[in-house]
Amino acid sequence: MRTAFRDPGIPDGEKSVYSVGVTDRPERFEMTSVVGHAADGYHSLVEARLGPGDLTMTIEQTFRRAGGWLQAADYRAETCSGEEVVSREEAHFIDTTHLRLDGVTPFPANVMPLAAGLTLLRGLDFAEGAAESVDVWLAFSMCWPVTIRVGKPTTVEVPAGRVDTWQVRIRPGFAHLNTLLDKVLGGLVSPSVAHFEVAPPHRLVRFGFPTEPMSSSLRGLVELIA
Repeated sequence: MRTAFRDPGIPDGEKSVYSVGVTDRPERFEMTSVVGHAADGYHSLVEARLGPGDLTMTIEQTFRRAGGWLQAADYRAETCSGEEVVSREEAHFIDTTHLRLDGVTPFPANVMPLAAGLTLLRGLDFAEGAAESVDVWLAFSMCWPVTIRVGKPTTVEVPAGRVDTWQVRIRPGFAHLNTLLDKVLGGLVSPSVAHFEVAPPHRLVRFGFPTEPMSSSLRGLVELIA
């Protein structure tokens, strides 16, 4: 099945370390992403220790490879305060149905949990002007459409060094609610901006995202360390 995500050919055991924080604030925490090969795709493990305390986050995901395309398969996230589980969520996207306001339906082929972007978006068509529509899975049965557009190649400076990247803009859509609303909010809601390495397998290098629904000077920032 064709999806928005090509198989970027990620090597088995690839490890990436990121710094995560908010612009103009000194506080940062580290996030580690490890991608391994599974029987019919990839397995991803994302781990982070949040802040100076004992709050930790673990996200396990699997992705199915078929015919050169990638698809989100399984997702499990857990946040713990010490030994106590604070929250846990789990989803299975392939060959299942879920309850939406308009009835019981399968998940869309281009469904993408937020954390899955570390893997799935590496499979975009990296050509200037290329665009895709993706359904971001937020929780339970809630998905939200976003438009993803590839911009020009650019060189960025991150803790890992200077890297040649593709700039990708990610903007939520509202046309499924109202086309006029989509036009109005399209100019008010700040996009997220990701940079993926030009060289395959197109590792995420930097990701900037709004911390508030409307335009704000405070933006979250994820940068590659190693």
